Amino acid sequence: MPILWSEPGHHFRDPRLIRTLLSMMNTEEQILLIPFEINFPSYQRPLFEYTKYITSINYCLYEGIRNCIPTKEERKLYESEVEYAIKCSLISMFLRTGENLKYLYLDKIICNQLIFETLYENTTITSIELYNINNVFKFEAIDALAKIICNNSTLTYLDLRHNQFGFEGLETLLMAFYSNTTLTSLSLGYNILGPKGGKALADILCNNTTFTSLDLSANNFASEGGKSLADALCKNFTLTSLDLSANNLGSEGGKAFANALCKNTTLTSLNLYGNNFESEEGKMIANALCMNATLTYLNLQENNLGLEGGKALANALCMNNTLTSLEIGSNHLGSEGGKALADALRKNTTLISLDICDNNLRAEGGKALADALCENITLTSLDISYNGLGSEGGKAFADALCVNTTLLSLNVCKNNLCLETLRKLLNALDTNTTLTSLNIRSNQISFQILSNNQNVEIIQ
Repeated sequence: MPILWSEPGHHFRDPRLIRTLLSMMNTEEQILLIPFEINFPSYQRPLFEYTKYITSINYCLYEGIRNCIPTKEERKLYESEVEYAIKCSLISMFLRTGENLKYLYLDKIICNQLIFETLYENTTITSIELYNINNVFKFEAIDALAKIICNNSTLTYLDLRHNQFGFEGLETLLMAFYSNTTLTSLSLGYNILGPKGGKALADILCNNTTFTSLDLSANNFASEGGKSLADALCKNFTLTSLDLSANNLGSEGGKAFANALCKNTTLTSLNLYGNNFESEEGKMIANALCMNATLTYLNLQENNLGLEGGKALANALCMNNTLTSLEIGSNHLGSEGGKALADALRKNTTLISLDICDNNLRAEGGKALADALCENITLTSLDISYNGLGSEGGKAFADALCVNTTLLSLNVCKNNLCLETLRKLLNALDTNTTLTSLNIRSNQISFQILSNNQNVEIIQ
């Protein structure tokens, strides 16, 4: 068995490794297991504590512990109690011996007094992911974590996604962020924080000078919380990445973020996917892009921007020289929107990735974009899937691949491409020497087709 693993990863699933680790526990850590009288095989204690080399503990450890419960019958009767005890014992041991431990995956065991006390004093861990905390342990877990954050000076990343804490549940923790000066990245997605949570986080952003990345996706901030966060961006000068996808920001929230983009000078990545904007908000954000000189990534997928919003964004691409990645899929741009974007690609010299999937571009819009690829020399990734390109649109892209020398990835899946068109695309790969990935899934064939170009991954 390797003894110098820094990241055991999936090897944690092996019951043999779990039993070896159990043999390394001290008396205090073994006490938790005494009530269950589980007879694990006797392993010779390792010559030295190789857990000191481990840098990462992920969810695979928990799966390995589950595999370690001796019989199916015992698993039914004692699963939760035994798992909890073993997890607490092993995590305590890792915290005691792991001199290089940086990343730790936790669940409700954070409420265990031994683990809490060890974590409170820990000076090596920089990243914690807390997952699957149910209502029974919610407030206890948050209270423990808040105390750790207030005292800790090494933690830089905290992931609390998918815990459904709610604003009332997380209020104590949010207060702790005011005193912490080391945390730089925070993920709070899917925690039902609501407008109150949005306002509280906005206030933190106005005062915090260390956060550089925030994931606040799917928290139902609505326009009220969204406006507060947008206003905070006008005052914050450290945040570089913000994910506000699926927050129902609405028209007012969209306008507020357009205004913020005109003033903020540090944000480089903004995700506003699925926020119920419309064409007017799309035009305002597009106008902001003409002035903003720092944003490099923008996601506006599923916002019903329509043709007018699409045209405005295309116009912005002709003026903006910092944006490198744009995602505007599922926005009802239509063939005219595709043409506008094609004109922009002829002029833009900085965009390297464009996702315009599911926009009903049809053959006309597709051909315009394919023609633009014959002139564009910067785009390396294009997703034009789910656009009903048909045979004519597909053939235009095959012709473009014979000319283009920069595109690395092309996605044309679900475009009603017939066998003849797909063969033409693959034949173009005999000429094209730069493409490395071509996605042709869900078109009008039910068998695998091959290319002579071995350097291209054909996804089908």
